[in-house]
Amino acid sequence: MIVSNWFAKHRQEWIKETVYVFGYINREHIERKFKVSTPQASLDLKIFQTENKGLLNYNKTSKRYELNGE
Repeated sequence: MIVSNWFAKHRQEWIKETVYVFGYINREHIERKFKVSTPQASLDLKIFQTENKGLLNYNKTSKRYELNGE
């Protein structure tokens, strides 16, 4: 899936940076940072996972996406 709008690209870049710095991310982080809805944050994470296959795993206990191996 190709992200075409500047705002969406910016969110994707921020997700990647956040994951590499902290090792995890969840929808609420995106919602607060960019003031987007829960469905939009979910879509952003879905796009990120599609473009970065195998990078993140969802941890059901902590309800967050974590770097593979964290």
